[in-house]
Amino acid sequence: MAKENQKPEKQDVKNAEVENISKIRDILFGNNMHEYEKRFESLEEKLNNSIMENRQETDKKISNLENFIIKEIKQLNEKLVEEEAARIKSDKKIIDELETLEENLKRFKQSTSDNFSDDRQHFLEFSNSISEQIAELNKSLQSRIENVSNSLQTNKVERSSLAMLFTDLAYSIAGEQNTDKE
Repeated sequence: MAKENQKPEKQDVKNAEVENISKIRDILFGNNMHEYEKRFESLEEKLNNSIMENRQETDKKISNLENFIIKEIKQLNEKLVEEEAARIKSDKKIIDELETLEENLKRFKQSTSDNFSDDRQHFLEFSNSISEQIAELNKSLQSRIENVSNSLQTNKVERSSLAMLFTDLAYSIAGEQNTDKE
């Protein structure tokens, strides 16, 4: 029981202290204390209202910013998709052109190869034809040279006969000249 008596005494002491503080406050500030409390309550209410307004305004701005960012991201995403589609289309076009060029190059190579083979064959045939003509002309010339050589050998005059012929001719020319002088 002694403890129970001590607890109420402590509460009484606390209440007495609070009352003493209230009395001191009333003495120091007097009736103005109630006005200060009203002003503090008014300021607190205004501050809470201002905080609420700022919070609502901030939430609204954040929401607007979020909507703007989402809109911009969507636009950028659409542009990326469009650019990717355009790039894919361009790449496909380039690949098709490269395939066409490759096919044309293969055809040109084959055509050139065929033409080269044809030209080579014609050149070979022409070369063989000319070789045959040269061989025939060579045989013909050799034959003619042999004929002329044989003809010259058969028609050839011996030197001694030719010397006598020239001597007789010289005497006859000299004799004619002697007869002309006489």
